[in-house]
Amino acid sequence: MACVLATGVFARTILGQDSPDDYNRLLAFLLHGIAMSFVVVVAFYYANLYAIDQTLSFQELMHRFIGGVGASCIVIALISYPIPNFGKSIYVSEMLLMCAALAIWRFGFMRVLRQAAIRARVLVIGIRAIGKIVAEELYLKRQLGMEVIGFVGGEAGLITLSYGNPKKVEIPVFTPSALRGLVASNRVDRILLASTGDCPQTCYRDLVNVRAMGVPVEDCHSFYERLSSKISVVDLPPEWIALSRGFRRDRFILAVKRIIDVIVAFVGLVLAAPLALVTAVAVKVESRGPIFYRQERVGQNEQRFTLIKFRSMAENAETQLGPVWAVENDPRVTRVGAIIRKLRIDEIPQMFNVLKGEMSFVGPRPERAFFVERLKETIPYYDLRHSVKPGITGWAQISYRYGDSEQDAVEKLQYDLYYIKHMSPVFDLQIIFESLKVILFGSGAR
Repeated sequence: MACVLATGVFARTILGQDSPDDYNRLLAFLLHGIAMSFVVVVAFYYANLYAIDQTLSFQELMHRFIGGVGASCIVIALISYPIPNFGKSIYVSEMLLMCAALAIWRFGFMRVLRQAAIRARVLVIGIRAIGKIVAEELYLKRQLGMEVIGFVGGEAGLITLSYGNPKKVEIPVFTPSALRGLVASNRVDRILLASTGDCPQTCYRDLVNVRAMGVPVEDCHSFYERLSSKISVVDLPPEWIALSRGFRRDRFILAVKRIIDVIVAFVGLVLAAPLALVTAVAVKVESRGPIFYRQERVGQNEQRFTLIKFRSMAENAETQLGPVWAVENDPRVTRVGAIIRKLRIDEIPQMFNVLKGEMSFVGPRPERAFFVERLKETIPYYDLRHSVKPGITGWAQISYRYGDSEQDAVEKLQYDLYYIKHMSPVFDLQIIFESLKVILFGSGAR
């Protein structure tokens, strides 16, 4: 933001040959620079330029940068043209300076980020599934510089990891007899605990000594949570949740969350009123049946409520098949329904559910009782989703594609658990802004 502000003021004062001693003119330049900065920040946000990590390629960064800068230049031109003494030549110079400054800053920052990347050799204690999941995730994100050099288990051997079909790798398994020597000889920088059940009592003493030597020791679930922004339910012991920091239900946080819900839902209904009217007419004209679709869903504390949506499927779509997952290119979806589902317009009426207090704007998506009962039997900790109000959007919705299977339900639950643990008004606002981005680009809907 400071970079854009500085280039704007520089172009208008130096290249424009205007006197900076004129207070009113300088103030106008500053206000114009602030407006430019706001436009650039918003454009860069929606171009995903604030989601940079070490895994981003130069080509992808360039693609995002061009998109963000291009959108910024167009919007700045539109809002600047009506200003008196706009000056087309000054505008061109201003944009060239801004683009050059932003490119130097953004690509320079990327270079520093890559050079400062963590280089760590990781040893996993135990051969349970969560350890393998963490190892596979680190192989998928090899640009992070964290290499799994092996596992410690009951017997020496090899473990085959699959980190993308058909990509596989074999990792050695070491015996736990001489952990300190193993750490020293392999220059281990970090130890992750998947399980200590396969290790003798001496392994615990060695872990204490290794930790005293300055080598970080962390359990796999906590590490995986930070690595992927979700909580794996694989091998997740109840005490991890019971003793974990987070999962707070502070009255102040809940009160602020409710205020955000009411404000966003009310403003959303007012702004979406014209679009909702057009949608209602289109739904009614295209096919027989009601405009709204009402369906019983399971909410907080497993209380049932009636969810309201614009109807996007043919009338009585589940009469023959019963409750089934929505799938890609679902034949039950009407032509209007396909559009409003893609753009999330069908979910506008759910803001009434938010105002009634049955839903929150942000939270786990509410599911039907038929699926809830089935998923509770097969997925551990699935019932924890009902410890908070369901939402129109959520961390799972912006982080994972649309789910149409029980495996997808597991993946989305892991994101929901992460949200429930870290729930806060600031996190809600982040999810709301990210959801707007998803709606604009129409990703993830069916």
